[in-house]
Amino acid sequence: MTQGALLDLVCGPASPLPETFQRYRLVAHLGSGGQADVYRAVRVCGGVTSAPMTVKVFRVDPQRPIADELRSWDKGDAALMDLNNRGVPGICRRADGFYGPPPHRPGERTAPGDAVPYQVYDYLHGVNLREYVAQRAGAAPGARRLNAVSALKTLAVALQNLHNPQESGATPVLHMDVKPSNVMVLATGEVRLIDFTGARYFREEEITQIAYTPESGGPEAFGGVKYVGPAYDVHGFGAVAYFMVTGAYPRVDGRSEQQAGGPDASPPPWSVLRRHPLLEQYPSLRDHLHLPLADRPADRPLTRDLQSWLQHLAMLVRRTDLPDVGCDWIEADAAESGRVVGRARPAISGTETEAYQRIESLERELVALRTGGTVNGAPVPVQPVSAPPVSGAPVSNGGVAVNAEGVPQMRGRAKVVPRVAPEPTGMMDFEPEERLPRYSPPRGDRARQLKIGWEYTGTGAIIAFICWGLWALDSEGSLNGPFIAFLVVLGVAVGVFALARLIGRLVLEQRMGRVRRSARGAHAITGLFLAAAGIAYLREVSWVLDVYHWAKDLIG
Repeated sequence: MTQGALLDLVCGPASPLPETFQRYRLVAHLGSGGQADVYRAVRVCGGVTSAPMTVKVFRVDPQRPIADELRSWDKGDAALMDLNNRGVPGICRRADGFYGPPPHRPGERTAPGDAVPYQVYDYLHGVNLREYVAQRAGAAPGARRLNAVSALKTLAVALQNLHNPQESGATPVLHMDVKPSNVMVLATGEVRLIDFTGARYFREEEITQIAYTPESGGPEAFGGVKYVGPAYDVHGFGAVAYFMVTGAYPRVDGRSEQQAGGPDASPPPWSVLRRHPLLEQYPSLRDHLHLPLADRPADRPLTRDLQSWLQHLAMLVRRTDLPDVGCDWIEADAAESGRVVGRARPAISGTETEAYQRIESLERELVALRTGGTVNGAPVPVQPVSAPPVSGAPVSNGGVAVNAEGVPQMRGRAKVVPRVAPEPTGMMDFEPEERLPRYSPPRGDRARQLKIGWEYTGTGAIIAFICWGLWALDSEGSLNGPFIAFLVVLGVAVGVFALARLIGRLVLEQRMGRVRRSARGAHAITGLFLAAAGIAYLREVSWVLDVYHWAKDLIG
């Protein structure tokens, strides 16, 4: 159906009370995503309508078992409800969640057993960040503009609360789909992180699906759940920042970019970083923007470091001459950022919609029409639903025709037009994982990772070599035997290092879902083994033993 089209549909949870099936009245279609349709709605009780709400109606994938679909929805719903109860700032607020029949016309009978999941949120009056930047809404002369520093700070604080909860015993949460279209720009100038459908508690058993948007998702999604962690959301944060600086997404299809392996090299299944021509003119800004977008999660900033990263980004952007996308990078005044912007202030340019005021009046008229109430003090008769629409008049799904002045005219009911194509977002199922190509870090990254911590092994090797040399000089006869013995010790040390890495992989990666950033632990264990071997050599040197016994007798 057309975005913003006016409707007259109802929905509600399954209940012994028949009126609950019409608890929410859907009055406008706001958009469609990969898994759901979103509507503007009001809660109806006894003919009284509530303030505007947002109702999200999930679509069930016929390719997957219904039980898996409902469990997936329930995981995201539970995480969002928990975050709301914790008081996490900067995110959407869940008001209700239930199972019920698909949206239907008032009074229409619903088929039993066809319930779908619903989520109800506070209505956020504004547009998403993708629309705001694409329309260059803030670039118009005299328009009130979005402050990029404040917006990204709000997002960073929200992610910090998700990944590092302050409440004792609280489980970290991953949003899993941070991107420009999931950041709402409100008319007040504030922003909110929305769409927690793919959100999951950060526990391996909870994450069986990974939301992946090619233009903004990290490549570790292709490696399965053991590679996905808070750094996945950090990548999404970096994608939002990149979009606010350049007006473009950070990743593109690998076939459209020159690969390091040459034009004939096969591109990876995930999208690669864009080579933005404007950023190439400012290498320091480009490199800083690419930090949270690194292919390897271990190379990205930690969530707690995002605010300091943002401060440096704002300074770099202010020094450049990039095209204006409608965002300001000047530090927001403390007095301004510390208070709620009231309705008396002018709204952020681009968040106003003509349909907003029109739908506002239609909501109450639709309720009055269905309940036999009054509009502006006059009784409104219920119109026959079979009357054909008036030719030439714009008609919504709910049969509401609007003339040139925006005055609603009831003239029957029109057919539902086809739904708009959703944004290219996928929920990748990792049961079994063989359905997707495995993620592999870029060439040379594993070698660099193994080098981190080499000083521990090196120190142990030096100790072992010195002690072995003293023992070899003290020994009588050929040095062939001691030399072979030292090679055996080195071979065993290599085995100890490999065993430590294997245990780390089984325990840290596969069992605990952590991403190892270095080989320091394995190097430390190997260094201790070599130092112990050196001490064992030293205990076989005769003059060292004489010195030891002399010192012991002197002390005793």
